[in-house]
Amino acid sequence: MDERRVPTILTNQKKTRSGNFFKSSLITYGILGVFIGLLMLVPFPLFYKMNLAFGLIIFMVMATMISDFSTVLLDVKDKNILLPRPVDARTVNTAKLLHIVIYLFTITMSISGLALLVGLFKYGAAFALIFMFELVLICCLVVFFTSVLYMAVLSFFDGEKLKDMINYIQVLLSVFMLVGYQFMGRMFNLTRLTVTFHPAWWHFLIPTTWFAAPFSLFIEHNSSQYFTALSLLALIVPTVATVLYMTLVLPYFEGKLQKLNSSSIRTNKGAAVREKIQRAAANLLCFSRTEKAFYQFTQNMLSNERKLKLQLYPQLAFAVVMPFLMLPGIIGDGVSWSDILVDLANSKLYLAVYWSAIFLAFTATMISSSENFSGAWIYRALPIQSPVPLLKGALKAFIVKFVIPIYLLIALIFVLLCGLKIIPDLILIFINMIMVLLFIFKLNRKELPFYRDFQVTQGMNRMGIMLTSMLVCGLCALVHLLLTYVPFGVILNIVLSLVIIMVLWRKSFNITWKEIIKDAI
Repeated sequence: MDERRVPTILTNQKKTRSGNFFKSSLITYGILGVFIGLLMLVPFPLFYKMNLAFGLIIFMVMATMISDFSTVLLDVKDKNILLPRPVDARTVNTAKLLHIVIYLFTITMSISGLALLVGLFKYGAAFALIFMFELVLICCLVVFFTSVLYMAVLSFFDGEKLKDMINYIQVLLSVFMLVGYQFMGRMFNLTRLTVTFHPAWWHFLIPTTWFAAPFSLFIEHNSSQYFTALSLLALIVPTVATVLYMTLVLPYFEGKLQKLNSSSIRTNKGAAVREKIQRAAANLLCFSRTEKAFYQFTQNMLSNERKLKLQLYPQLAFAVVMPFLMLPGIIGDGVSWSDILVDLANSKLYLAVYWSAIFLAFTATMISSSENFSGAWIYRALPIQSPVPLLKGALKAFIVKFVIPIYLLIALIFVLLCGLKIIPDLILIFINMIMVLLFIFKLNRKELPFYRDFQVTQGMNRMGIMLTSMLVCGLCALVHLLLTYVPFGVILNIVLSLVIIMVLWRKSFNITWKEIIKDAI
């Protein structure tokens, strides 16, 4: 089974015929765990360090649970084989839970292995015992939390709609964990390398404080009621969650999972209206019948490709969230809302929208992947002389469906926060984002939309594309910032960026079928 499934963390690697991908992924997790291990060397109190360490661990374990083990958690095919035989349903459910917990614990140990060794030599065996015990509790809590969320979805939806809702829940979990770091960091006040901490009631709602408290209690001997209560929560909550999962959640959850076998017929009254809007947009933006056809084809595929949306939506969600993570830095204690708005209006915080540009430009390259990639032979069977209309229609469809709506939402919020005077700056950021998108398209391998399997590398790998997007957007942001101090500098930058876009558009689509076939080999 390990040789069949490629972990999400290795999906950018070239697919081979055989090999244990799980063992390879552990090496990658171990490399990521180096950063957690380095935290143990920082001369800060254990409660502070372990909050950060467990925050990273829970984030990575939850992301692994969502991406790699949701298929195991939601799988009902084994019941059709095992339950007609003398195998009790509780046995199957327990085996499934043990499978997930053991694998998650193995991954968790890979992530936190260096931190465990550093803590063992620095703080002794008590640290290692507490750390390993809490890793098991974290795995159980992650399984329970994910199952309850899915169970809530299963209670209200069925069939295809349910599978879409699961995608949305996975995206929301990713965003929730990203935003959660802001609250975790705001518990501590770091000034001149001195950490100050003031207990508050809302700390009891953050799981990282539960698991960090026992280290302060048993290693640093801080036996206050605050740390004692948090330590009890670290033991009680996962234990109760596991008991509830086995006795109440799992039987109900497994019964609801049968809905996954049903395919509900989608009756969308707005489908006709949406199709008319798509056709009108295609007539406005596309200049040939072939381009219009592939514009509408791409729009439909982007709406129906569930696996593509599962990979695409978290990036789009991060594009929305990332600029606003800069806001807590200017919001201090005791500052009124009117003062905050004045500070925002006088600041250059709108340049944080370049974070959105980084993710939006990066996501455009993902449309070359599809779970139905085996049907891509139809491209060559069609009487199309050049792939250019196909690529243009697909790229325009992606920009209209995802990039423009998301950017307009972000821009609207920043206009409300910073005032109407930043509209020229937001227009410039949008133009620069399109320029970066075309630049990445020009550099990347020329591939047809929905042409590749998700487990096959796409030209530049994902990390290379993201770094390129960050570098070019960073340069654009720097030029943008410098020109804000020049009279009419933003207008001049808009004109210059538009000229670059025109050149890139002409150069990027100077493509023949031979280049497509050559890059596809």
